[in-house]
Amino acid sequence: MIQFRSQALALSGAALAVAVWAAGPAAAQSSMGSREFQQAELSEVSPAIRAEVERRVAAAPGNTVRGVLETMLLNEIQVRWAGSRLVAVDMGRGVAVIGLPDNSLKAVTFNKQEGLKVVGEVTLTR
Repeated sequence: MIQFRSQALALSGAALAVAVWAAGPAAAQSSMGSREFQQAELSEVSPAIRAEVERRVAAAPGNTVRGVLETMLLNEIQVRWAGSRLVAVDMGRGVAVIGLPDNSLKAVTFNKQEGLKVVGEVTLTR
């Protein structure tokens, strides 16, 4: 009975891993968003940021609005917390989670109208 359960758990775990792996490319493609979604993201930023994003998207084929916005945000975060990495971003809510070099996490809020500048922070603990 114990052996059967462990085999069933291992099999279900493997099936889940395959499902997540197979969904990866589809999730990556949908993260670019439709043209309408990208335009909606641009409408939420200041005119100066919008112009900069449009310039960068036009300059390099393959760049997306979301990708450029995330890069700009990451650059801003790197100025304040050198060596940090971007873990998650919610552009709609203006929240990002960053990983710091000491492996701690920090949630930051940013203002899309003021150049993606960080305006608040909360250190996350376990």
